[in-house]
Amino acid sequence: MFTNQIKIMLYVDDVEGSAEFWKSLGFYEFERQEMEGTLIVEIGLSESAESRFVLYDRKFIETHSPEVALNSPSIMFASDDIVALYKRLQEQGVVMGDLVKLGEEMVFNFSDNDGNYFAVSGK
Repeated sequence: MFTNQIKIMLYVDDVEGSAEFWKSLGFYEFERQEMEGTLIVEIGLSESAESRFVLYDRKFIETHSPEVALNSPSIMFASDDIVALYKRLQEQGVVMGDLVKLGEEMVFNFSDNDGNYFAVSGK
C-alpha cells in the first residue's frame, strides 16, 4: 500500500548549492548521504513535511540511469500569505516573475539556482 509520503526527485547541477538555496527559503534538511561519490540531499518544507524533494546530481543520473527523464517537474506551492512570501524572496534576490492576480488568488513563479521554475499560489 502507498503511504502519504511523496518524494519528488529533482535533478540538479549542484546538489550542495541547491540544498543551500532551498534551506535559505526555510526548507528543512532531512538527510544527506553519499552514494558512489555523489551527494544526495532530502529536504522538505518543515520537519513534519510528508512531501519532500530529493536532490540528485544530474550528471550522476545521466551516467547511471540514462533512461530517466531529466526535465524538472511542474510544481506549484501554496501560501497563506503570498504577498509576504513574494517580498521575502525578492529581498533574498531570488529570480522571480511578477505577482499577478488570477480570480480570487494571486500567483508568481520563481527560479532555483539551476534555472528550474516553480509556481506559488495563494491569497
